[in-house]
Amino acid sequence: MRSIVLLLVGLLFGCSNAPLSVPLRDFDVDVVAFQNNRIVFVKQDFAKPPFALRKADLEGNLTYQTGFAFSFYATDSEPCSNQSNGVYLCGENPSFESIGSADFQSGSTQPLRFSGSKLTSGINSGNLWIGVKLESGIATAGTLQFRNLVARVSLLP
Repeated sequence: MRSIVLLLVGLLFGCSNAPLSVPLRDFDVDVVAFQNNRIVFVKQDFAKPPFALRKADLEGNLTYQTGFAFSFYATDSEPCSNQSNGVYLCGENPSFESIGSADFQSGSTQPLRFSGSKLTSGINSGNLWIGVKLESGIATAGTLQFRNLVARVSLLP
């Protein structure tokens, strides 16, 4: 019995440095509050993982109207006090970490890859806010569609 336990522990430690891929469900974000020079944050609801992650990246596809560019941010604490209906409208803050961008000038669907230490620490703590800032294009309403999402996570250093 002891040798089986040691074998399982060895396998776990041997495999944990390789990233694990976890598929995530598709979701949409209705865009109604985009303003130039403001970041719109939404708290992400999920269960805190049972093990601390060393690193977490999100990959997938993002769809929006052609002609716009966005920057994405993460924070692991409440981003600001200007909150209404679960959405935070914040000015820029050095504590916000840039985790990626998407440019829809050439088409309505773009690959996305989010990564960063605030993304990882937010997932580890169960407190993650993702922010979106309009970089180019006229302030508009629409729906950002997140599709084919996969989280790539590493458990141990």
